[in-house]
Amino acid sequence: MNKELNVRIDENNVPIEEVAPCQVFLIEDDIDDRLLAQRELEKCDQVDVVVAFQDGKELTSYMKRQGFMDRSVILFAPLMILVDLEMPRKDGLQVIEELKADPFLKPIPLIVITGTYCPKKIQAAKKLGASGVFKKPLDKNMLNAYFEESWQWPPQELWN
Repeated sequence: MNKELNVRIDENNVPIEEVAPCQVFLIEDDIDDRLLAQRELEKCDQVDVVVAFQDGKELTSYMKRQGFMDRSVILFAPLMILVDLEMPRKDGLQVIEELKADPFLKPIPLIVITGTYCPKKIQAAKKLGASGVFKKPLDKNMLNAYFEESWQWPPQELWN
């Protein structure tokens, strides 16, 4: 598939819809997990750019500097955020809470990535607005399934 423009094909080889590749913000404190996840993300046709951060403070500072608090930036730049739950300084739940509390950032799809499945934390993340959960290590098949089954840009919240 062409990374500049993805076209889904149905069983009759007819284009279904055009899907612009997205930018992914990856927040992962463990360098090995971050590099592995970044490599798998870059293999996905639906991913254009991966910007990696080692913690939630780095992410929110970057987003403020780059103007992501302006709704027009989000409308023209398909974006997804992957956040690890267990991080120093600002953990994944704090990141989710902060992003989902901002009216401009709330619609951005936010996926939790975790190496240990803690039902209480997963439930808390979903309650705060996380769109889903990926178990570490990330792999291309898992990511492609998400893009085929759940990816939507712009998110429905931005249609109004």
